[in-house]
Amino acid sequence: MNSKERLSQRFEDMGRFFAESICALPGILENISREGCKIRYQFPVTVDMDYDYEVKITFARAASDSFALVCHPQWIHEEGNSTEIGFRILPSTDYTRLASYINQLEEESAADDIDIQLSDSVCQIIK
Repeated sequence: MNSKERLSQRFEDMGRFFAESICALPGILENISREGCKIRYQFPVTVDMDYDYEVKITFARAASDSFALVCHPQWIHEEGNSTEIGFRILPSTDYTRLASYINQLEEESAADDIDIQLSDSVCQIIK
């Protein structure tokens, strides 16, 4: 699914993705939306495309708190020694909290867009 087909905006947000049934070491969260996320492991991992994974995501900005979610793999891409995986986020324990977190990211993004528009504006004073 390309970005034009996505149901909601993706946010580049850093964090750790813990899925013990995939690997004892965490993956790196590369982006997230209400519907899904993209994860990178810096080494090869094996993923069962028919399995729903219980995961914990810890965002860098909220490192003391984890979100317990259920995710289903949508695609996997192996390049060299790293593995990228796209997950769909299913209804789960902390989905409501995740939606609130995504709302916060949306508000920050909108505020950043306004700041950029203001900084791109040019005023001239003519005497």
